[in-house]
Amino acid sequence: MPTAEELRDASGDELKLLGAAAAERGVVFCRFLGSDEQQDWLSGGLDLVWAAASDEAAADDCLEHLDALEAEDAEGQDEEHDSTERPGFYADQAVGLVAEALVGSADPSTERVERALRTLRTLCSMVVFKLGGEVPVVVRSGDSRPAPGPLVRRELDAEHELAALLTRARGASGNAASVDEIRAAAQEFAREVTSAVREFAEASGWR
Repeated sequence: MPTAEELRDASGDELKLLGAAAAERGVVFCRFLGSDEQQDWLSGGLDLVWAAASDEAAADDCLEHLDALEAEDAEGQDEEHDSTERPGFYADQAVGLVAEALVGSADPSTERVERALRTLRTLCSMVVFKLGGEVPVVVRSGDSRPAPGPLVRRELDAEHELAALLTRARGASGNAASVDEIRAAAQEFAREVTSAVREFAEASGWR
């Protein structure tokens, strides 16, 4: 996963890529648990953040797409948004990752990327907890923390792989990391974890 130093040293273009990749990896939560409207908005938002990372879309286009989401939120503002016991919570988190990436396309920030990565790890850990039988793990003072579950480990590996790719590209004179390559890797991650998220939805009684 990217270290704090790696994030501090990342350029604005690299931060855009990190945010876009995090959003793409989180899309699977909305694909299974979100509404048709959320999925349509998310799909368009993802295309925009990747286009912005390739300098094929303007920051204003990204912000306009974000405005459309905020208008929808205002219409449904009486809905409950914070319960992890409903499928919409997870879809909302995935949509939020895309929203972060859209803002990051106009204003790249280390803090925004860190927040997105924490969100993804938390979502993955919630899936692991559910599929593991919801057995709490007590860590006493002085004990080492348990190893992360397989889904969390895969997310951490994806973060590390992308950070390594950006570092290699930075060290190659006149070379830049391929946006298409990075998006393909994020999409592959989403495909790999699809079965786990489907099982999570079924175990929660949402499918």
